[in-house]
Amino acid sequence: MVAGLTTMVEVEHVSYAVGRARILHDVSVRFQPRKLNVLLGPNGAGKSTLLKIATGLLTPTAGLVRYMLPQGARALDTFPVDALARTRAVLSQHVEVAFPLAVEDVVLMGRYPHYGRTPTARDLEIVAAALDLVGMTDFRGRVYPTLSGGEQQKVQLARVLAQIWNEGESPRGQKCLFLDEPTSNLDVHYQLHLLEIARGLRDVDCTVIAVLHDLNMALQHGDAFFLLDGGRVVLETEDATTIPRDLLERVFRVRADRAVDSETGESFWRFRL
Repeated sequence: MVAGLTTMVEVEHVSYAVGRARILHDVSVRFQPRKLNVLLGPNGAGKSTLLKIATGLLTPTAGLVRYMLPQGARALDTFPVDALARTRAVLSQHVEVAFPLAVEDVVLMGRYPHYGRTPTARDLEIVAAALDLVGMTDFRGRVYPTLSGGEQQKVQLARVLAQIWNEGESPRGQKCLFLDEPTSNLDVHYQLHLLEIARGLRDVDCTVIAVLHDLNMALQHGDAFFLLDGGRVVLETEDATTIPRDLLERVFRVRADRAVDSETGESFWRFRL
């Protein structure tokens, strides 16, 4: 890791418009390395658009994105496609696989940027390690479409982890994982498991940037928070307890009250119309 590195991904004065509709307005944010960075906001706030611009899946109308790598800063639009695929991976809330592939073959797709025609023994080892990391080793021979939604999402997480896994023993070395509403269709068990895995990636030099809708779950698991409203970032903080109640009420158009768990002593938000 670069000594003194304070950011992994920088978004600078980014705007995005479709026709006359302005979706992002002059957004500048710095996502922190080796942390779970969470984008929060109501539907239509611009969260997924910002995430897609930060991954290179969308080109901003104005502004630029930089990745801070061990060899220095690099503008996102200068990356060759294969180099970008080895640096960052993207997991959306649901990925369709139309063919009856085995689970391990789905995860092997993540290794495509790393080998030519045939995967190496090391590629297969990484696939096995990624499946183990998400707790899906026993499912490696199962046909992917026969899995439950939660199981499929864990396989997709293994796939994107395999994509950014380097040649060492773990996915180390300034990699970035983007999660676009990855828990939306999952039950509570799978939501918690996926977010715990995401948090664990901090220990292997992986920066995680996630769009999450469940505010309490996001605040419980995140390290840095970026609240969007109307295409603008209205709050950045690394302390979830400093988010003002009146701001939450205005942005989400709800009434918000702080409550305390009687067993753990942890505070959480209760929302009502």
